[in-house]
Amino acid sequence: MILDFVSQMKTVNLLMSLVQGNLEHCTPYPFVPNPEKPLPDRSLYGLETSTPEAQGVESAWMNGFFCALRDCCSIHVHSVAVLRHGKLIAEGSFKPYTAAYPHMQFSLSKSVVGMAVGLAVQEGRLSVENRLVDFFADAHLPFRSQKLGQVTVKHLLQMTAGVKYNEVFSETDRDWVRGYLASDCAFEPGTDFYYNSMNSYMLSAILRKVTGEPLVTYLMPRLFEPMQIPKPRWDVCPMGIEKGGWGLYLRTIDMAKLGQLYLQNGRWKCADGWRQLVAEQWVRDSVNGMVQTSPDCRDSGYGYQLWRFPIEKAFQYSGVYGQHVIVLPHLDAVVALTSGSQTFVTDEASTIIAQYFARDAQGFHKEPLPPNLRAVRRLQETLSHLYAVGQTAPPEAPRAAFPFLRKSRVPTLTLPPVPACVQPLDGRTYHLEGSFGSVMPLALQIFTNNFPPAVREVTFGFTPGMCHLCLRCGEENNTLSAGLENEPFRGSLTYSGETYPVGCSARATTDEEGRPALQLYVSFLQTPFTRVMKFIFYDETEKLLIRFDEQPSLSESTEMLLDLLGSDGGIRTHFQEEITKQKLRGQFRAVSLPKLHGVWQQAAQPPVAEEAETVPADGE
Repeated sequence: MILDFVSQMKTVNLLMSLVQGNLEHCTPYPFVPNPEKPLPDRSLYGLETSTPEAQGVESAWMNGFFCALRDCCSIHVHSVAVLRHGKLIAEGSFKPYTAAYPHMQFSLSKSVVGMAVGLAVQEGRLSVENRLVDFFADAHLPFRSQKLGQVTVKHLLQMTAGVKYNEVFSETDRDWVRGYLASDCAFEPGTDFYYNSMNSYMLSAILRKVTGEPLVTYLMPRLFEPMQIPKPRWDVCPMGIEKGGWGLYLRTIDMAKLGQLYLQNGRWKCADGWRQLVAEQWVRDSVNGMVQTSPDCRDSGYGYQLWRFPIEKAFQYSGVYGQHVIVLPHLDAVVALTSGSQTFVTDEASTIIAQYFARDAQGFHKEPLPPNLRAVRRLQETLSHLYAVGQTAPPEAPRAAFPFLRKSRVPTLTLPPVPACVQPLDGRTYHLEGSFGSVMPLALQIFTNNFPPAVREVTFGFTPGMCHLCLRCGEENNTLSAGLENEPFRGSLTYSGETYPVGCSARATTDEEGRPALQLYVSFLQTPFTRVMKFIFYDETEKLLIRFDEQPSLSESTEMLLDLLGSDGGIRTHFQEEITKQKLRGQFRAVSLPKLHGVWQQAAQPPVAEEAETVPADGE
């Protein structure tokens, strides 16, 4: 259809703006900051804890599982929670990340939309056989595809609608409902599988229509409050409707609770006893009525906004970059984890889970096991020494051969001295030049529509075990404190009125030419993204070069974006042709891997972060 072609061209123009560095004009709608400042919350809210052995699991087996996640360099796990028989038996966070902060869920949000649709169905507000267009009869469009008129709620749930208007196109429009309804279908609805986050958005829009409430408001008394899940953040579209297919933030423990809910066929033990929150039949239909997602893979399958997991009867809620909830009925277990991986649905974490939670997993038993304090202690030691960025992990203290003979169990805190190579930089201010280079990773800027200006000035300060940086970006000043050859340190950054919790580590090093350098890692704790900045000092340290990178790498994120475009009639080819024709590959590298050059100015007082804005990495 003509309108699909218009959306394609608008999308190409958006991508060209990104490549050319015209970041502030990438989307037609402005950034709106979240008014609530995120606060850490470690409370379990009713979820019982237990040792692994009490639930029939060997602590040594759990220790091996966490070590396997730690040692796999491709998945970058942030936090993990394991439930057995409804009890929390192991939980670990990879510093500076913490399970106390809600984490971006991306497409895992879809599974919660599926639960919301189930609630609306059991209340008689809609049926899975209802046609999409009947909910939006007031949308007066000049054209409407005959195929789109056949799309039902069930097609949206199972990703078999085939509508071409996807999440990439939505970045060019304010009215996503209208853009979706004006699109065409790539095939007859119900005959093939086409994963499209806008299907979940349309489910969110339908729920707004039939309930008259925002999605979170609707779910609070029906799902979140009975399960003692704190009111979550769910980002909205320019028209104020929850994005549905993405935009939800949840703590790892709350992710695990939602997995446990479906493991218990929709039942939950509330303060007043067991309640059927989601109809048992809806849970069964969601899990059992899966469509084949790939003709080449027998293990593939997609139900009502959830995926099949490659173990018999197991299933998962999944989001990009490695956000997973794995439900394992054969073991009566749930695994929830957040990550910063370079993947779409499956990754090495799934492989490790399939290994340690297989049907013949040696570490799982039907009956409780005798207590094993030594194995529990070793598991706790492993959980206390997990780091998201392996290069920043301080050396693990050697274990005492006879720990019961120690005079004191209170560790002695010894801060490492300031490295000699950076001591001359204390108090120095460098003025910077360059078009690009923000502390916020570019992928995060794109996902949130928040594009801070480049860093224009940086002042360094050092104390034992700490590095402090005062950063001026446009009209905003931020102070970062990072653990220097030390544990990571948590603080926050504010851009365009929104506060982002961060965790920072720094290492004194040299570059490939032997020049003194400072490597800084800034992890945005509610997201998969980490900014990597390498400060290189030269000309007797009077000049500064900053090289920017990010994890997950932007090249992988871009490839995932192009995969979305590749399903749509040559738009990927057209975009790549434009890049070549306009000779913009070098320009895109300058945007995605920027560099800033600086000159030392008059020395200033070394910056020190306000105590209220930062907390040690092992504090909440």
